[in-house]
Amino acid sequence: MTATRVRGKQSDRKRQRSPRPRQCRADAEVKTKEVACSKRKRRWTVNDVHNSVLKVFVWHVQPNYKQPWCSEAQTSSTSSAWPIRLNGALRVVTNAHSVEHAALVQVKRHRHEQKYVAQVLCIGTDCDLALLEVPHADFWKGLEPLEILPGLPKLQDSVSVVGYPTGGESLSVTQGVVSRIDLVEPLRRTRTRQEVKRYAQTGVTLLAVQIDAAINSGNSGGPVVDQKGNCVGVAFQNLDGDEESAENIGYIIPTEIVQHFLEDFLKNGHFTGFGSAGIHTQALESPVLREALGMAKNQSGIRVKAVETAGPANGIILPDDVLLAVDGFKIGNDGEVAMPWGRVAFNYLLNRHYPGEHCEMQVLRREGSPKKITLQVCLERNRDLVCADAGGPDATAGSMLPRFLVTGGLVFVPLTMPFMEAAFGENFAEKRPAEMPAELLHLLENGHRRCADHEPLILTQVLASELTVGYSELEYEVLESFNGIQVRNLRHLAELLDGSKDTYLRFGFVSKEIVVLDRLKATQALASILAQNMIPAARSQL
Repeated sequence: MTATRVRGKQSDRKRQRSPRPRQCRADAEVKTKEVACSKRKRRWTVNDVHNSVLKVFVWHVQPNYKQPWCSEAQTSSTSSAWPIRLNGALRVVTNAHSVEHAALVQVKRHRHEQKYVAQVLCIGTDCDLALLEVPHADFWKGLEPLEILPGLPKLQDSVSVVGYPTGGESLSVTQGVVSRIDLVEPLRRTRTRQEVKRYAQTGVTLLAVQIDAAINSGNSGGPVVDQKGNCVGVAFQNLDGDEESAENIGYIIPTEIVQHFLEDFLKNGHFTGFGSAGIHTQALESPVLREALGMAKNQSGIRVKAVETAGPANGIILPDDVLLAVDGFKIGNDGEVAMPWGRVAFNYLLNRHYPGEHCEMQVLRREGSPKKITLQVCLERNRDLVCADAGGPDATAGSMLPRFLVTGGLVFVPLTMPFMEAAFGENFAEKRPAEMPAELLHLLENGHRRCADHEPLILTQVLASELTVGYSELEYEVLESFNGIQVRNLRHLAELLDGSKDTYLRFGFVSKEIVVLDRLKATQALASILAQNMIPAARSQL
């Protein structure tokens, strides 16, 4: 009996050591196959990626910014796109320039014939990205969204550009490697010409990845994937073919920028942009200059040479401050900061913020003896005086709404990049046409806002009538004042006109030209002037 009890205790101890039943080999093989199958389901094949690349068909109605009560003839274009899952909702990502001024957007899946109408949810002009919605359940059946790979690809990583470039109807795949990661100015590809226009569309420099695969017209908006099928960026431009050794050089928008755009939309419901402090800096590679500014030998940084009057850093950062660090990252004397993937201009740290967020800046300031000061700056979206946005100071970022005001036959519009393109050609920044006044060129290259809602106004033309005799030759004049009051923007001019009780309407221009109209006669003649020139209204939405 004792032996039996001992064996029972030993048996209990064995059961305590191995409470789970022993698994037979057949069960183990079945479970192994199940795990392998689940892994295979998550692994993307080449065909999976191809099936998730979409072709976009867009019909555009572009405004005529020179005569903003009119529009240009309707045009069409094709581009590429890809699906994502955003907070549980299925959406489509493409380039902003692919759907700008869209009257109709349709998307089609790979190896499908039916096109589905899509709606533009958000456009980010600064980063050339757009988000679409396709409200048709049949479109999404069997369509797998691509996975966005966080972070940046490494140099020499192999990537594939997938899309629908011009020259054929079927899907195209080009392969290359990552050759550079750097800040670049947003280069604008127009729909009417295939080359890239090399001027800053919005005045902001953003991170881009250079690859040695060509990105042709129609590839725009398509995914760039790694060897595992993960999206590492969005195709958006190639280097201008006129430049030497520019063959097979393309740029992609990295997923870091894509995620910024998507999170911006989720938080705000629209695109707000990238952070900027509104400061202008000078490199401090001269040891004599560093010594004159009171810098120690172990210190590095850049000199603040100007702070924009209407910028967020005005009154916080001062001219001749030495900017030492941003968000804890030490700035070199060349203006660059060290990141895990290389050195880049310090503006990159500001771009990572959203407008309205605070950024920590450390400066060296000479107040008697030099001392370090840590400052908090609430960043704003970068907007040049001659802005890429046509909608005005109060509009959402990227607004392209054309605006105008006609009074007594004088036609006023805001001075914007779209207006400059309409008046002087898309390549005006390179060719500098003779008919472009020097005042416009000065504002374009050196102008700064006097206040947050400042926008320059242009007298584009004078509509001929008995009222405007003697003024018909005036055009492209920069408005400075109305009845002695400095004009801030188009809405302000409208308010001044509505409130005027003076006998004369006196317009002063930067060129020192003046135009004077009889107020009562101008009011009485306006309707007939509009009818004669087939202008539907004296004002647009301001």
